[in-house]
Amino acid sequence: MSMKIPRIFSLSLLLVGLSVQMLQAQQYQVGKNAHSHNDYLQVQPFYTAYANRFASIEIDVYQDGNNLYVSHDRKDIDTAKTIERLYLNPLFDQLKLNGGRPYPEGGSLQFMIDFKTAGLPALKVLEAKLKPYRGYFDVKHNPYAVRIVLSGAIPPPPEWKNFDEIFFFDGRPGMKYTEDQQKRVAFYSTSFEQFSKWNGLGRMVAEDYVKVVKFVDSVHAVGKPVRFWGCPDTKTCWQAFMKIGVDYLNTDHPPELAKFLNTYPANFYRAVGKHEIYKPTFKTDALKVAPKNVILLISDGAGFSQLWAAATANGGQLNVTQLKQAGYSNTVPANDYNTDSAAGATAMSIGEKTNNRFIGMSASGQKQDNIVEKLSARGLRCGIVSNDKITGATPSSFFAHQTERDWSDKIAADVVNSPAALIIGGYPAAFDQSGLTEQVKAKGFEITKGLARLKDVPVGKRVICFDNDRTEDNFRLIEPAFDEAVKRLGHHKKGFFLMIEGAKIDGGGHSNKISQCIDEYLSFDRLVGKAIKFADEDKETLVLITSDHETGGLIVVDGNYQEGTVLGSFTTTDHTGLPVPLFSYGPGSAHFRGFLQNADIPNKILELIR
Repeated sequence: MSMKIPRIFSLSLLLVGLSVQMLQAQQYQVGKNAHSHNDYLQVQPFYTAYANRFASIEIDVYQDGNNLYVSHDRKDIDTAKTIERLYLNPLFDQLKLNGGRPYPEGGSLQFMIDFKTAGLPALKVLEAKLKPYRGYFDVKHNPYAVRIVLSGAIPPPPEWKNFDEIFFFDGRPGMKYTEDQQKRVAFYSTSFEQFSKWNGLGRMVAEDYVKVVKFVDSVHAVGKPVRFWGCPDTKTCWQAFMKIGVDYLNTDHPPELAKFLNTYPANFYRAVGKHEIYKPTFKTDALKVAPKNVILLISDGAGFSQLWAAATANGGQLNVTQLKQAGYSNTVPANDYNTDSAAGATAMSIGEKTNNRFIGMSASGQKQDNIVEKLSARGLRCGIVSNDKITGATPSSFFAHQTERDWSDKIAADVVNSPAALIIGGYPAAFDQSGLTEQVKAKGFEITKGLARLKDVPVGKRVICFDNDRTEDNFRLIEPAFDEAVKRLGHHKKGFFLMIEGAKIDGGGHSNKISQCIDEYLSFDRLVGKAIKFADEDKETLVLITSDHETGGLIVVDGNYQEGTVLGSFTTTDHTGLPVPLFSYGPGSAHFRGFLQNADIPNKILELIR
């Protein structure tokens, strides 16, 4: 019986090794792994790579008498561009400014000098030029020394012992070195093209990938780093090389590689576990009957990329990805292309587009009844839950009416006039103002702190529940709050409306921290699972899941479903104009398919409830 075992086995090894490789990838740093290839071709040789704190800078030189000219080709030699002017003198200036260190904040630096002419005479000239400054390059005795690595037409290994030990050499694959010679080898370099013709886009074919891994491992086995030349210069290639363990990343674009590596820790995520997915029954899904209850779940700042980053971390599955009724919501406000949370949430509360920063107001600045007020008038009990302060833009859009989202005192005071039966969220400083608590209680609200104390308040009583410690750090408030909310609202004969916001995904987008985006979306998705399960058991509940906007312009660059790893890249620290996913489940859910405006959501709810 014949089977193609070798290839399958090699691919299996490839997948098994990804977890270790992704862990290695997190440890890359500009000051250890970034190599400025053909640095002299930069608009500002030396300074571009140096300003980005590169570990390694490549310099091609032609020897002519006592001169070493910096150039890639002889025909391009400019006699003004000597190694002293372009590299040595700028380096010495920086060393003097930094007290003998290449970088003031620490970090190492090496010059890889590539001889384009005969190595023996070129090295003699270089040795003479560096002799007065030898201490700057003596890595044996100076912990801050700049290492000199020679490449190109270097002298044969037996000649190395005749030159100052400040010089190290670029190792060649396949060449046999003595023990003493091996001590002078700084790293091994070779052409990537001998392994693959990959252009750095998509993925390297498996056979080529295995060849590269085998070579890198063979060099590491003798205790030396690896560098490829003639390789692609893309983010995809950098990521692949980091997984494989290539020590020096070649680039002709120092600022781009520096940004990629410097932001890598914030852009990389590894799951510590996976949550179980609830499997919907779909017995009431898309039924052409009016729902009795509506649960609106809003993930602040989450677009499809945040959703899929979380899905990747959770093995490729989320509660929200089980749903069949899907569409998009266009978040554009009345006065701009990109919305803020105030205009985005207000559109979903009053049923019309409004201006950024407006809370519960029309674009002309007129107070408009929100869905909580309209449904309460029909006899439904309504709840508002958020892990933001209750005066945050999204929760306040369901009870307040102001033309400026930062008017926290006025927004907090609007609670007095809200017909909501339940409000859960963070404590705003506005409630410290004299008399507000008393006014709120006079309107029939109980005020409590901590979900555990809700049980002390009769179910039929209106209540505002604040987070225990009055901070914004209780990211998981919304999950247990769901159980308390449906317990307090679900008994009502005429039905209920419940809005719950997962507010903290937005902060991850603004700060460009993928871990916060994913962790908070996973929390939100567990909330989704609770809501779908409740809808299946209740059989009269419509569940809507969407966002007020996308934040950060997140792109999912790479990931691994088995290991729960994700690599992302943010394009902004602000909101974007991207439409956001809109999922629905339960009776009436078919009305929310396709491409909708965010303001359509409350209007459709009101039509269905009627």
